[in-house]
Amino acid sequence: MKKCSLDHFVESLNPWLDEKYIRSVTLDKEGRVTFTFMDKVSDTYEITDCDRSRVKKVCDDLAARGISVTEI
Repeated sequence: MKKCSLDHFVESLNPWLDEKYIRSVTLDKEGRVTFTFMDKVSDTYEITDCDRSRVKKVCDDLAARGISVTEI
């Protein structure tokens, strides 16, 4: 699991979004975000400088782009 700020997290998304490399996203109750990529590799992020509601907004934006987002 990688720990980072919300700003760093959002910046790191851009290359993946440009290439349509994200297959799905899972947001857990603690606000950790797990990406599953097209090659079936998964990566989990813990955003350390905000609460779950702000992370959820980023996930909602991903869903609006057509990426499958599941809350668990």
